Amino acid sequence: MENLESILASHPFLASLTGQQIQLLAGCATLATYRANEVIFTEGEKAERLFLLRFGRVAVEVHRPRRGPRTIYTLGEGDLLGALGAEAVEEWFFDARTQEVTRAIVFQVDCLRKLFAEHPDLGYELLRRFVQVQAKKIKLLKLQLVDFYGS
Repeated sequence: MENLESILASHPFLASLTGQQIQLLAGCATLATYRANEVIFTEGEKAERLFLLRFGRVAVEVHRPRRGPRTIYTLGEGDLLGALGAEAVEEWFFDARTQEVTRAIVFQVDCLRKLFAEHPDLGYELLRRFVQVQAKKIKLLKLQLVDFYGS
């Protein structure tokens, strides 16, 4: 049976971190399993968690009045869901719903902020990785908007 630290070390987002850094992160992490079609969070809720997906699929949705939810993108194994260290992000501005049974590493963002204050090199490295992930998502959304509205 895998322990939390080995699970953390095997996630692509945390690849190549040192054993000590993984130990520090383990103090802010728990493992979670979500059923198919389970809402993980909804727009307007306090954004206090960060999810590293291990298995499964999660639809990121926006709610459209009188038309219901629309999936803007889908995340899967190895992906990241949520905000990392951004104090300006106080609440979710989208919904997240599983499409199948999904397992995730869940971090409490307040715990990560404290950890980054005590270990700025770890905070810098994870924020650097986070920005790379977000840049890819912005590119994906741009392509979807072009597809949605035409060229």
